Amino acid sequence: MMSERALVGAIFDTVLKGTDAEIERRANAVWISAVTLLADVLLNTDPFNRERLLRGLEREVRDSIERLGQLLSEGEKL
Repeated sequence: MMSERALVGAIFDTVLKGTDAEIERRANAVWISAVTLLADVLLNTDPFNRERLLRGLEREVRDSIERLGQLLSEGEKL
């Protein structure tokens, strides 16, 4: 089993570097990956916390947009 750090690194490498810089393919790959990962987290969360996570999702995504570069570089350091 991969460590958390290795998994995050593999996700970033695969999604962000594996699309040969084709903007449309990259955007689609990132979207599908993000939705799939979020769905997995929500599926494995109890109903109360699932609702809490969903209610905070919009704000968290908006905040992440503003610091995307920092988040990606932190992910590489994990």
